[in-house]
Amino acid sequence: MKTTAKILSALLICFVFTSCDDDLLDVDFDTTVKATIVANVDQGQETVNEYVVLSIDNNDTHDYLDNIKGVKITKLTYRIISFTGNEEGTVDVDFYADNITLKDVASFTVKDAYDAGTIFEVTDVSKLNAMADLLKSNKSVTVGITGNTVSNEIGMNFNIEVTAELEVTANPL
Repeated sequence: MKTTAKILSALLICFVFTSCDDDLLDVDFDTTVKATIVANVDQGQETVNEYVVLSIDNNDTHDYLDNIKGVKITKLTYRIISFTGNEEGTVDVDFYADNITLKDVASFTVKDAYDAGTIFEVTDVSKLNAMADLLKSNKSVTVGITGNTVSNEIGMNFNIEVTAELEVTANPL
């Protein structure tokens, strides 16, 4: 009887450990990824199209890159972090990620937005989810600005920091 109980116990333990759901090993964590778009607008230039690659690969995610199961963007912002040049220069741009237009921003004076510390936040959940799917599958996306500009007197140069706050689910196996 004791032998049968031991065998049944051993089989039960084997069954429990071999049928464990992989989801139990999932790791959930938050991380932030950033990239800087460098925009140079020459005097009289009428359009702007600048971009940079935003990668999910950082210290938090690097060990899990091949095992990422889910990405959610909890916050996505664009902010002008430096400016030189024509203080009256304007842009009318779309912020995009790959082929997804994330936000259409009506004409604004770049220097004023820089001085005010204006943060352009993307809030459309369906667009954030589409971008998150790209980050999950490709590990990066091309983010940028495209549109019209007016800088008649002199050119202007400005940098735009793109920040994505993420919730990531990965499995170490």
